[in-house]
Amino acid sequence: MTEPASEERQKAYFEKARKGVLAWLAKREGAAATLGEMHQHSSERFLIAHQGFSKMMESFVAEGLIDYDAATRTATLTDAGRRFIT
Repeated sequence: MTEPASEERQKAYFEKARKGVLAWLAKREGAAATLGEMHQHSSERFLIAHQGFSKMMESFVAEGLIDYDAATRTATLTDAGRRFIT
């Protein structure tokens, strides 16, 4: 039976996924995507969905890495988000 991933490894993977999702967002037209599109990419590419995706989105907003428009459910990469992925 495989050992569960340590908390340190889980945190490192989560940070890698955060950068990956923001890098994907940066490549899109207008550096923007709907919440659904971001969820699908996160789920397919990094296997982070549901509560993990919610945690990721909350961290993006809290750190000012994206601007989120609740009316259109669209996230747009900020300058801080661009600096985060470089």
